[in-house]
Amino acid sequence: MRYQKADSRNPRMGLNNRICKSPKYWCRLHEVWLSEEDVKRKKCKEKPTFDMRSTYKCRCLEKKA
Repeated sequence: MRYQKADSRNPRMGLNNRICKSPKYWCRLHEVWLSEEDVKRKKCKEKPTFDMRSTYKCRCLEKKA
């Protein structure tokens, strides 16, 4: 399966080749929009550190509007 990126044809492309209904975050790595539920499901704000002792927010996640 080829995953699509947000572009001029699909400006609100989200995860799994679906249109994001309420985009709040932009993922620079995958170039897709994420809703608040997507961020919680993918644990973008709770990435484990290398030593697995704490967590950090993903560097590629940007909050928009």
